Amino acid sequence: MKIYLKFVKFVQRPSGHFANIVSFKKKRDETIDGDVQGRAIWAMGYIASRNFLPAEITKPAKKIFIKSLKYAPRLKAPRAVAFAMTGLYFYLLKFSNPRLLKLFRSFADFEVNLYKKTSISGEWHWFEEQLTYSNSKLPESLYYAYHLTRDNKYLQVAEKTLNFLSQITFENGNYVPSGQNGWYFRLKKRAYFDQQPEETANMVETLLAAHQVTGEKQYLKDAYRVFSWFLGKNHLGQMVYDEATGGCYDGV
Repeated sequence: MKIYLKFVKFVQRPSGHFANIVSFKKKRDETIDGDVQGRAIWAMGYIASRNFLPAEITKPAKKIFIKSLKYAPRLKAPRAVAFAMTGLYFYLLKFSNPRLLKLFRSFADFEVNLYKKTSISGEWHWFEEQLTYSNSKLPESLYYAYHLTRDNKYLQVAEKTLNFLSQITFENGNYVPSGQNGWYFRLKKRAYFDQQPEETANMVETLLAAHQVTGEKQYLKDAYRVFSWFLGKNHLGQMVYDEATGGCYDGV
């Protein structure tokens, strides 16, 4: 953890945002990738809020997190915003901060507005015209928004979009995420391969979050069904989890 934390600190620029790639000569790239920013904010906000971690981990993480918020309001990509919301959520559970809560709510409203613009027809209950990667993080972030604010508009969109995603990705009792080789665009044929472990892990996290926020047991049952994707309950009936290493294969 110390090594990874040191790396995150190294790639953070004075402006607060993070480099994506570091060469073997320790040269940082100059790009500003939204996903990178969102994921780093997610990680640092979570770590800073954990009581079970020592101060030598949580204090540097908190500093990195606070510094990252200089750039956070510029995030516009839906997933980057959802990732950042996750970090803000865990941080705000522990540290009360009206300014950060305002930023969090602005992100949540941004996601809701995306949904309203895209789901006009009433058949496509989603935030974009396509399903690609880390899809479930979008409704998950709105479950967090509801939990923090108790504003029902966030819960309504979270439930509609998660239900829509579940209807598409559960087939014959198995979890079948959108394939990376073409994804799934509105009014077009969905791709079934390659299915990514990241997408499955995200869906497990989202369903667990939905269960924790709402108490609905079905979410917990669905989380178990999704996790079983790693154990062979997938489109090819193949084990993705590697018992020897504790890791998993790259996809299905």
